[in-house]
Amino acid sequence: MISTLNPTTDTSARGNYGRALDYISASRLSCWQQCRRKHYFRYVADIPSEPSPAMHLGKVVHATLQQWNLWRWDRKPYTMNDLHAAFFHSWEKEQAENTVPWKSDKEHDDLRDKAWELVTAYLDAAVIDESEDIAGVEVRLEAEIEGLPTVIGIVDLVRGGGRIVDFKTAAKSPSQNSAGHVHGTQLGIYALLYRHCTGTRELGIELHHLVKTKVPKVCVSEFGSMSDREIGNVIALMHQYVDSVKAGDCTPSPSFMCSGCEYLSQCKSWQGGEVQGNGDAS
Repeated sequence: MISTLNPTTDTSARGNYGRALDYISASRLSCWQQCRRKHYFRYVADIPSEPSPAMHLGKVVHATLQQWNLWRWDRKPYTMNDLHAAFFHSWEKEQAENTVPWKSDKEHDDLRDKAWELVTAYLDAAVIDESEDIAGVEVRLEAEIEGLPTVIGIVDLVRGGGRIVDFKTAAKSPSQNSAGHVHGTQLGIYALLYRHCTGTRELGIELHHLVKTKVPKVCVSEFGSMSDREIGNVIALMHQYVDSVKAGDCTPSPSFMCSGCEYLSQCKSWQGGEVQGNGDAS
């Protein structure tokens, strides 16, 4: 079992940084890398993200695979009916907590069916032997690094021997090179945290993509142990992140991805001042 530390958050040190420096995570760093203004809206101005069908599907698939791994970890027998019941419970729970503005009942039902198809496709692919040893499921890891807020990561699965696994849903199949590049920050942070909390080097990291094609498929990207250079690059990136937030850097990164950004309207009306939590510029 992986040892973890109890999380601590010093909100008295927030200043004008919102919750951006409460702690550092791969998702916060990745958002900042993607667009610093988007990061500002989400973590400094603290404007809530609107739930979307894609987010809903991803969370439910993740929760279902988490339950599957917990049963395996506990050596608890289960049936596909049990797993489907867990899936349906997760679907309803997520809908109750974050109501998605479905366009129609058909959209809702079709996406629910697609989510279950992804889960069954993953199990059918037998990427993981159900009887293999598990070191941890949904493990919260923390590290204290000088000059930085607490670094936090939640690892989906640690396979026996120290292989870190992260589950992702995707619209199309990633290539090995693109997966490593796009998710390099997350890979580095997970490796850093694993070493800090266990005192050992990770055996490797795997990204398990459940791809939402017409016929769902599973793509596994495998990476070896992160190099010391890659870990050093991530630590340097985290220091740059802190300096950028403290400097109030809200530089936008216009791209084709802006059309799907939940903060597009706030960005278009940006006047250079602070934005309150309700999205009004001042």
